[in-house]
Amino acid sequence: MKRSVNRLRGIDFFEGGLPVYVNRAAENFDMLEHTHDFIELTYVAEGSGVHYIGEQNLRVAQGDVFFIPVGVPHVFRPAAPGRGRELIVYNCLFPTDYLLGLERRFPDAAELLAGFREAGRTWLRLRDPGEFRGWFKELYREYAARRPGCEAVLTTLVVRMLVELHRRIAETLPESRELLSGAGEPMPETTKKTRLSSSKVAPSVDLSTRQPSPSIEQAIRRIEERYAERLTLAELALLAGLSERQFSRLFVRQTGMNFSAFLQNTRIEAACGLLLASRMTVSEIAATVGYGDLKFFHRLFKRKTGTTPLAYRQERGRGESPFS
Repeated sequence: MKRSVNRLRGIDFFEGGLPVYVNRAAENFDMLEHTHDFIELTYVAEGSGVHYIGEQNLRVAQGDVFFIPVGVPHVFRPAAPGRGRELIVYNCLFPTDYLLGLERRFPDAAELLAGFREAGRTWLRLRDPGEFRGWFKELYREYAARRPGCEAVLTTLVVRMLVELHRRIAETLPESRELLSGAGEPMPETTKKTRLSSSKVAPSVDLSTRQPSPSIEQAIRRIEERYAERLTLAELALLAGLSERQFSRLFVRQTGMNFSAFLQNTRIEAACGLLLASRMTVSEIAATVGYGDLKFFHRLFKRKTGTTPLAYRQERGRGESPFS
């Protein structure tokens, strides 16, 4: 039986004169499998699940980066339904014509950029070597805030990611032909049955009334610098000179998540770094990033990354190829 595949159009996403669209979405079981007439870069920010792409079903977890060209059918699914089992992704969309413009603006990178818009280009998955999470977070913040120079920053970040993808491919030669053909970790046959029901696109931030918010930026910096301390919403709202309700609304608009989720993510990111860069025990790392309850830290870490702290240290510390 032929499966139903929706087609998404760039005209429904690109707005405000920007040739790039960025969102942060919670994947679910309602989104219809789809193709699109634009290029998509996706970063798995939280959780774990399955990515149905082309004819393959791939296990995905926090740190997976995907390049998805025009015309490739795909859809993400969380590992299981229910609160606390979310699969959160950042999506960056842009048309192939955008790459043509970049090739003219960056002649030294024209050939490698052109490779990403070739007809029949295959999809690619990369395990984040460390930079992509920050790049996607900055993409989202820039797109949400729309400050002066927004398009220049978005373009710089898109070019940086595409160049890094190209370099990673080159570094894996002579294996790159297999990687470019869409190699991945197939799922067992039993997982191939879960499919689709709605063509509704995952929601993104309301972009209609954006204004730069230095007070929110100040609060974000406070969290990133002092995440291990006992920070509260009330304290940060006071710092920003806003009511708690107004602060919460602006914070979500600028980061794509509420204060609690942002603080948790910042702490877990720091824990990931310590797991790979230090010999500290898991309990020491939990305390260092702000969690005295080790059981809660374990549960939160697995929910955010899709694996346990020790497994993360073992898997990411091997120095294996970043490509799956």
